[in-house]
Amino acid sequence: MANASGVEVGKLKDAPMRRWLRGGVTRDYRDPEYPQLRLRATADRKKASLFLVVNEGGKTVWQKQGVWPSICIKTFLEQLPVVMAKRSAGAEVLRGEFVTVVDLLKWFLGHIEGNRSFSHSWRANCKSVVSKHLLGMFAYLPLAELSFVAVDTRLVKPMLAEGYSTNYIKSAVKIFKRAISAAADLRLVESNALAGYRVEMSLKMAPTVGTQLMESDLGPLFTALRDAIWPVAMLFMLMLMFGTRINETRLARWEHFAGDWWIIPAANAKNRQEHRLPLTPTVKALLTHYLQWQVKHVGKRAFLFPGDEGAISIRTAQYWSEQIRFKSFTSHALRKLCRTIIADMGVDTMVGERLLNHALPVLLRTYVHSTLDKGMLSALDAYHAHLILCGFNEVAPEIIPRSSVKSQNTQTQMASGWL
Repeated sequence: MANASGVEVGKLKDAPMRRWLRGGVTRDYRDPEYPQLRLRATADRKKASLFLVVNEGGKTVWQKQGVWPSICIKTFLEQLPVVMAKRSAGAEVLRGEFVTVVDLLKWFLGHIEGNRSFSHSWRANCKSVVSKHLLGMFAYLPLAELSFVAVDTRLVKPMLAEGYSTNYIKSAVKIFKRAISAAADLRLVESNALAGYRVEMSLKMAPTVGTQLMESDLGPLFTALRDAIWPVAMLFMLMLMFGTRINETRLARWEHFAGDWWIIPAANAKNRQEHRLPLTPTVKALLTHYLQWQVKHVGKRAFLFPGDEGAISIRTAQYWSEQIRFKSFTSHALRKLCRTIIADMGVDTMVGERLLNHALPVLLRTYVHSTLDKGMLSALDAYHAHLILCGFNEVAPEIIPRSSVKSQNTQTQMASGWL
């Protein structure tokens, strides 16, 4: 109901406030029960700013408290007596978009939704952690009361009691800190209440044991790959042969293997830069055999590793990695092993960094582009020959014959050019 002053009068509840916005008649909205509060609709009438209207020095002052529906009006009204009491005592009222921690977390989910500068898997993980844990654990906690102790008592200790691993808890804390930091960076909160907080303050992290692969592990690794089904073996053979990341590899399409190159699109790369990897004869033989196997047993597919919709999911790829584990290691350990071996072989540091798609200065990358391409092919040729000498041919003996490359020849190759 609109009064003579053109202000809609109603209850500060979601349903009547939505009707007011849809009505499109009045700009302001108030509830007689809360005379110090006023809502003002935005131009598109999709949301409204919530103001605290107070008298300061004989003047009426409007202080913005947040934006509805981003702010939970019910929670704000519950905290209003506290806010007014603090004002009476001379304390400054928190100004910003949020009143509670939950308000901020809901904003964060909207902030990253559809933002393709973040990977889909990272956004999905954030949404899962926030929805499953953070919203419930920080329910009704005013943002002004967020502290290191609150993280310890509301998040870390309850998750420990529920049996979650320390690494998972660390991940949840990291996402929570990212949400607070993002709001602070955009000046939606006055300060970052968790600046300087480290999960080690509340949680003793177990030392990382047995998560790395060494060259001496190649034998058992090749045995595990030999016994795995072809898609599983192929996924991890490519990761080992090129040092690619698990996401870059699982999203590979046949069209990405054009002529003498494997092209990893910018959208699939972690650094959002297209990456070109030269194909050695060994890789070409593997790809030809795998394509024949896929067409015969699965059917023609766009992806090397097809799932129900598009490529296999990251969770499926991680499940596959468990099938080849003869010790505790992550898929990223294959990438590290690749980098370690080519470094030990004497491959130039710049070539090694380029192979793994680590960032190089733009001018340097442009200047040495053609030279780097030749160095990468030479390095991969020698590296793949070295893998065969270590027993890689046992994974696919019908494709990769036992190498005729002798240690002396390998050393000669490494001593020349980029190697």
